[in-house]
Amino acid sequence: MIIPNLLVTDIEKSLSFYRDILGMELVVLVSPQKDVSFEGNGAGAAFATLEWKNQNNKNNEAQSGGQIMLQTAQSLADELPIYSSENSPTPSGTIYFRGLSPEIILNKVPQNIIVKGPLQQWYGMNELYLRDPDGYIICVGIPIGNAPQ
Repeated sequence: MIIPNLLVTDIEKSLSFYRDILGMELVVLVSPQKDVSFEGNGAGAAFATLEWKNQNNKNNEAQSGGQIMLQTAQSLADELPIYSSENSPTPSGTIYFRGLSPEIILNKVPQNIIVKGPLQQWYGMNELYLRDPDGYIICVGIPIGNAPQ
């Protein structure tokens, strides 16, 4: 499993985006003092892990669709001194949530974070591109028509 660890400036804002808009669930929060919690809004946290549950299976049971980690610059600098606590997020590339319908989240999304879409791509995916609080580009998409499996 590959789990991206995103450098974020405000864990509370990022948690709100990934939970409230994309529907991810909190797995764990860690404070700068290494106190662990399994609930909360992220206030004062240095690190968080979230999980996305995908409903795309024959029995309509939730399966793990992947995880994402969020970490403050100071926390990352404490763990890996090669990083500076003054580092700020430098978004590059996109994070793709395959199996999450743009229509399901569209009414939860402020217009100012929509980058593109929703639209049907030439390769058969219905996609919506969003910008998270730190500028990371998130794409949600579902196959329609003759989309690749």
